Amino acid sequence: MGGVVKDNHYATVEKGLLIGAVATLALIAASMAVTTAEQLRERKRLLSVLVAFGTRRSTLGWSVLWQTAVPVVLGMALAVGGGLGMGWAMLRLLHKSVQDWWSFAPVAGTGAAVILAVTVLGLVPLWRMMRADGLRSE
Repeated sequence: MGGVVKDNHYATVEKGLLIGAVATLALIAASMAVTTAEQLRERKRLLSVLVAFGTRRSTLGWSVLWQTAVPVVLGMALAVGGGLGMGWAMLRLLHKSVQDWWSFAPVAGTGAAVILAVTVLGLVPLWRMMRADGLRSE
């Protein structure tokens, strides 16, 4: 961060907020992974039928990505937009200028990592559930 000088107390608060945000995103990732696995388990027979009728496995893999990406991307966009807007308004009230426009990037990057991790964790059961043995009924 070229030329930006921070107060030690401010740096501690900033680090605490970053740790809290990453921990919250980790909890969201765990919840999304469980939800994705449950949804796939409920749709096991449907997934097998789709593959049997010729649906490409990659298409179903992309559907898992979209199911995880859309909520996180919308949430992150709303959080970044709202946070930048409120930060700008507060700085405007205090007659200060912005020192670091990209301080939200680590949290946004963590959000992208959450999307990737949940998708990869969802693909493992997806590939297993698309086998032909899912077509058998009891």
